[in-house]
Amino acid sequence: MNKVNYRRLSNLMLLANLISTLFYSASYPYIYAELMKCVTQGYIGFEQIVSCVSTIIFGTLWNKYSSKLFSYYRQILLLEIIFDIILFADVIIRNDLKFYFVLNVLIFAIITRNLCCGNIKMRAKVNPTEELRERYDNNANSICSGATILGTALALVFSFNLRTLFVLALIGNTIDNFFYLYIYNQIQKSESENDKSL
Repeated sequence: MNKVNYRRLSNLMLLANLISTLFYSASYPYIYAELMKCVTQGYIGFEQIVSCVSTIIFGTLWNKYSSKLFSYYRQILLLEIIFDIILFADVIIRNDLKFYFVLNVLIFAIITRNLCCGNIKMRAKVNPTEELRERYDNNANSICSGATILGTALALVFSFNLRTLFVLALIGNTIDNFFYLYIYNQIQKSESENDKSL
């Protein structure tokens, strides 16, 4: 029986944060600036309300049904990848920023919010003690801040066009999901083997 190296999985989560944040920060602030030119105050209010309501609903559901919902984590990851590809393909082809804004809010509120809750559970599984979780959180904050500085600097130096920014954002939005899929599968495999050995 191969024992899962949880420290390695924790480091892979940090690497996923680094790569995703690098692409995301090189693109999304500039995309958001373009979005703010074409959406009205009502769209922004819609985004805030929908995001907060989904955080309350899914946070409550994950607190009650964490183990059951975590069993669907793989499917939620795949759903986000599929919907992000559709979202970004549509905006690159049609250039409809208002549609992009609304669909992005809905994807975040329904799918990504569930992934965030699942990531909290996964982080706890690969960092099973308070000290390890504290160290992971501090490292994640530092890594994401460093990646944000680097991504922003790259965007300032290279001055990407809007379509390129959307491609970078798509990479940033989806690349971490492939890491999380691998980590999730390793956790499930380890737990399955542990159950068999009991």
